[in-house]
Amino acid sequence: MKFNFIFFKAAPITLMCLSLMTFQVMAEWTGDISLQNRYFINNPLPVNNEQHNNTASIASKLEYYSDLNSDDKSFTFTPFIRIDQYDNERSHSDIRELFYEQVFDTWELRLGVSKVYWGVTESQHLVDVINQTDNVENIDGEDKLGQPMIKASFEKDWGLIDIFLLPYFRERTFQDIEGRPRFFPVVDIDQARYESSNKQQHIDFALRWFQIFNDLELGLAVFNGTSREPLFLLGNKNNQPALLPYYPQMTQYSIDAQLTTEEWIWKFEGIIRDWQ
Repeated sequence: MKFNFIFFKAAPITLMCLSLMTFQVMAEWTGDISLQNRYFINNPLPVNNEQHNNTASIASKLEYYSDLNSDDKSFTFTPFIRIDQYDNERSHSDIRELFYEQVFDTWELRLGVSKVYWGVTESQHLVDVINQTDNVENIDGEDKLGQPMIKASFEKDWGLIDIFLLPYFRERTFQDIEGRPRFFPVVDIDQARYESSNKQQHIDFALRWFQIFNDLELGLAVFNGTSREPLFLLGNKNNQPALLPYYPQMTQYSIDAQLTTEEWIWKFEGIIRDWQ
C-alpha cells in the first residue's frame, strides 16, 4: 500500500485513519512543513568569509499515533528533518519520538525514544536536563533531540513519581563553518571528549517527584549522568583553531515551583550541580 502526502501549510493535518479487518485500530498521521528564510543585517567577520547574509531552509515534522487496539497501550513515532541551503550540520534529521507506552493498574511504562520537559520558567530552563538541545534548530534552547529512555511513572496520593533510565547519550548539535549564528572558532563535533570512558554508552539515571498543593505546583528531581551542557577545549581542525566539546559527569539536584494567585503567577527554578 502506498500513500502520497502533500502539505500546503504548517497547521496539523490528519492524514490517515485505518480500520483493519475486524480490529478497530486507530492509526493517525499528522504533520507540518515549513519554509524558512533568515537574513542577517550585519556582514560576517572577515575571518568568517564562508558565511552568508541570506540563507533558506525547509523542514518537516510528522507524527504517527496508534492506540494498538487497546485502551491502555499506544505507539508514537515523530520523525523530523531539515534541509538548509548552506549549513551542512543544520541539514539534519532526528527521531524526536519513537516509543511504546502502556498503562497498568498502578503505574505507566514508556519504552523508546521520547521527549520530557521539566520546569516552569519561560526563558531559561535550569532544571530541564533529560533531553539534549538541538542547537542548530534555534539557539534559544527550546528544540530538543529525542532521548532513548525507559520511563516508569507511579501516581500516588502523595505525588507523581517518574523514574528514568537513559541508556544512550545524545551530543549537542552545532553549526558548521558556513552556519550563522555560530561560535568562533567553529565547534568540531567530530572531536567530542568525555569524562566517562563509556562515552555515549554511559547509562544515566533520573528521579522526579511532582505534586499539586491547591495553588502551588512543586517538583523535586535528581539526575546523575553525562551533562547535556558541554564545556569547550581549545583544539584544531584542518590546522585551524577549533572548539572541542567536553561532556563531564555530574549529579544535579533541582526544584521547580509555580504559585498561582488571583493576579500573579510566581515561578521559580533552582539547581545544585555536583561535578564528579
